[in-house]
Amino acid sequence: MADENTGQAPADGSTGTAPEVAWSTLGAASRTKADAFIDEQTRLAGKQAIIADLQIDTLQKKDEFELSHLRFRQFSDWARFALEIAAFLVVLLVICGLGTMLWNAAEDRDLVVDAFSVPPDVAQSGMTGSVLAGRLLDSFGAMQASVVGTTETAASYRGGGASEIRVEIPETGISLGELNQYLRAWLGHETHVSGDLVRTANGFALTLRYGDAPGTTLSGSDIAKLVDQSAEHLFAGLRPLLYGEYLAKSRRSDEALAMIVALTRTGDAGARSRAYADWAELLEQQGDYWSARQKALAGLRLDPDDPTAMGRLMGSDAALDHEEAGRSDAVAGLPLWRGPDANEFDAALIASAPHAFSAYRAEMEGDFAAAAAEEAQSTAADPRRSDPTGEASNLARDHDVAAAEQLLELLPAKLADGSLNDDPHEVRYQLACEQDDWKTARAELSATQQILHVRPHYAVYLKTRVLPQLARADAASGDVAEAEKLIAQTPEDCDECMRDRAWVAAAQRDWAEMARDFSVVGARSPHIPFAEADWGEILLRKGDYDAAIAKFKEANAKSPHFADPLEMWAEALIAKNRSDLALAKFEEANKYAPNWGRLHLKWGEALFYMGKPEESKRQFAIAANLDLSPADKASFASWMKAHG
Repeated sequence: MADENTGQAPADGSTGTAPEVAWSTLGAASRTKADAFIDEQTRLAGKQAIIADLQIDTLQKKDEFELSHLRFRQFSDWARFALEIAAFLVVLLVICGLGTMLWNAAEDRDLVVDAFSVPPDVAQSGMTGSVLAGRLLDSFGAMQASVVGTTETAASYRGGGASEIRVEIPETGISLGELNQYLRAWLGHETHVSGDLVRTANGFALTLRYGDAPGTTLSGSDIAKLVDQSAEHLFAGLRPLLYGEYLAKSRRSDEALAMIVALTRTGDAGARSRAYADWAELLEQQGDYWSARQKALAGLRLDPDDPTAMGRLMGSDAALDHEEAGRSDAVAGLPLWRGPDANEFDAALIASAPHAFSAYRAEMEGDFAAAAAEEAQSTAADPRRSDPTGEASNLARDHDVAAAEQLLELLPAKLADGSLNDDPHEVRYQLACEQDDWKTARAELSATQQILHVRPHYAVYLKTRVLPQLARADAASGDVAEAEKLIAQTPEDCDECMRDRAWVAAAQRDWAEMARDFSVVGARSPHIPFAEADWGEILLRKGDYDAAIAKFKEANAKSPHFADPLEMWAEALIAKNRSDLALAKFEEANKYAPNWGRLHLKWGEALFYMGKPEESKRQFAIAANLDLSPADKASFASWMKAHG
């Protein structure tokens, strides 16, 4: 019965299922209705779960959409920012461009050649006014390009009808080129050249006008010749110092001298000083170095900051072989190339000249590696002056035979005018000295002498360089009589002459004369180490090791980067059985002459005596791969036979 089962637990003792619990809860309600109610609740719970899932999915999609929207807005903001930056940069570029155009216009010093006026029949033949102006411009440019100016920069020039950039400025009908021309005419300092060609009874008359100068008329029957003469007239008026150098280069010395002397009397102190520098250069080309020196000094008295006048002074002192004075000129001249007068000169010259000055200073101090490096930089800065002779000679004196020989191959046997070039003989002489090959050294010097003796302006160079070197070569070869004859022709104020005079005295074992000559040079050269180094070398060969070391110390104190006295000092220490002290000297010398074969050879010997066979072998291996003189090769072979 249904009523009898009410409130009773199941017979198996379980707590009952959900329907049964619901049944008991509903009391008298029918089980069917209870089941239906529970089913309805279950369906509702399922629907609610589905709805919740849908809501979660909707929220997730909404989040994704909003995130995507935010990302798009961020991209849009960045894009707008980028466009604003781009617009700002365009405006800035336009402002900078206009500013640059204004600056260039204000700084414009161009020579502008406008179209000439010519007779109609001449124009019909093809020689129009523009063509005639172009011919004048070509001739002027060729003259100017033929001279490497040292005291005056070249003029920039252009044709007045030259094509310009044709970018139209909106709503104005004006091109950038026209605006540029207008600004240059308004703000700049252009020099306009114009002229006219007319027929005369004898041919033509060409009148040239430039700047505020009155017109100049030249007459003749050859238009091309008239153009060249007018270009020279223009060159002389606009760049007088450069034109003077052009005349000197063209071997029109009298015209050059007359023009340059006149320029020393006009203009400001700087212009007059540069004119004196040109005068000094002209005198150098004539071989009158004493007078050139006086003109350079006159220029420096007018303008102590003129680097070209200092350069001419250095050149004269170098040619006279006043080594201490030349070094002092180089030291004083270096800062001048960065001084207030530097802007007056050619940009390539300003870049190149300081390296040339540094090279000479380093050479006079025996730092030949540094000198060679500075020579290379000087050439790189101004390829118009390309000449590896100085670099090659310094490499040879730094005992880097292979590098010097590579550059030697670049030296032409003849100059541009077809005459023989003495530079290869100079380098080969230095290489022969490195090999102790005095026979070859003398042959190279004789070849140099034969080339230069027909050039009067080399008379001083022959007396201060070639003759003393020939005397030393003769003395080293045993021809002392010829050496005496040659050295007697050299001046005593020449430093190399006095040093070679000492070598000739040493060959005669006249030690007192040798000491006197070296002492004279050493006393007047507080920064030049060559007298003490040579003196020490002779004492080393003589076997007077302590005296030799004393001289090497003096040379090293004057010029710490000079490798030769350091290496010979080490050799003297080996001879005194102090190889332990020699090692430091070899190591120091190696910093300044790393490719010196003899240095590594002797270094290896010192290491062997110190009981360091492996290190000794390494130095010997380095020496074997470098250039050794025949005497050093023989000595090495003998040493290895005895100790190998």
